[in-house]
Amino acid sequence: MLRMLTLFAAIGLSIASAKSFDITLDSAAKAGNLDLKAGKYTLAVMDDSKVRFTNASGQTVEASAKVSTSDKKFQNTLVDTKQVNGAMQINEIDLGGTKTRVQFE
Repeated sequence: MLRMLTLFAAIGLSIASAKSFDITLDSAAKAGNLDLKAGKYTLAVMDDSKVRFTNASGQTVEASAKVSTSDKKFQNTLVDTKQVNGAMQINEIDLGGTKTRVQFE
């Protein structure tokens, strides 16, 4: 019984301490179906198909994404964008210090 409680506590702590990453968008951009204004955001990976963006005023929005693992760690957080029909579209975000890649469709 004590072992199970310890395991659940460890799982709870790992979920509660999900790592977040700071990103800055120089202009408005789409992340999947989500429209993000220019500005600073904190990005948290919720699971392998969802991320959460929190802006400087504390508002949060969630977006569907494909979260995958790269062979090597990324040195820096990188936001890869492209122009689609006159609007900036985020293709992927590589999370610095990890092997985690977040891709948007």
